[in-house]
Parts: sequence; structure tokens; C-alpha cells
Amino acid sequence: MKKTKLGQQLIEGMMEIVAHGEEKITLRSTKVEMPDPAPELSPKDVSKIRIKRLHMSQGAFAKLLGVSVRVVQSWEQGDKKPSGAARRLLQVAEKNPDALLAAASPRRRAKAV
Repeated sequence: MKKTKLGQQLIEGMMEIVAHGEEKITLRSTKVEMPDPAPELSPKDVSKIRIKRLHMSQGAFAKLLGVSVRVVQSWEQGDKKPSGAARRLLQVAEKNPDALLAAASPRRRAKAV
């Protein structure tokens, strides 16, 4: 039976796990400094980011963030709090709105020649 490249890599990985478990090898690890969780935001903070930093309506803001208008309204009225991922996007919007807009803008497709 022919071994695929992926299959061979899986076998090698499993062999390394076993050898590590038997203390025959030490696996390399990379130390990555994890960022702090995104900060909590008040309803006023959310609307301030939307209006002052992005100059957007609730509808445009919701579309940019990939949520419903009702979600944005509930954040701004204090009925709900943004999730961790939403808080991180809001943090980016506050610190660098152009980066968020650039990441969300549709790419122009090259015309076929």
C-alpha cells in the first residue's frame, strides 16, 4: 500500500509523541506571549466607536462586523454585551479603523484576459 505524504507525516508525528512519552526525546515548543483579553465596553463605548471612529449607521456597522442590526442595538442599549471576538473587533475599530475597513473591503477581481 502506497503511503501518502500526509499519512507519512501523521505516522512520524505519532512516533514522536510515543518517543516523547517514553522520555526518549524532548519536543520543541515555541513560547508565544498571549495578549490580554479584549476590554469590556460600555454601551456608550460601542456607539462612540461606531459614530466617532467609523462614521457609520447601525446598519453599516452591523454589516461590517458580520452581526445583525438588532445585535448592535442591543450592545448600544446595554441589553447585551459583545462577545470576546466582537470586543476584539471593536478594539481594532477603535485603535485602527482603517485596518478593519481594509480587511473587510471586497477584493477587486482581476479581469480574465
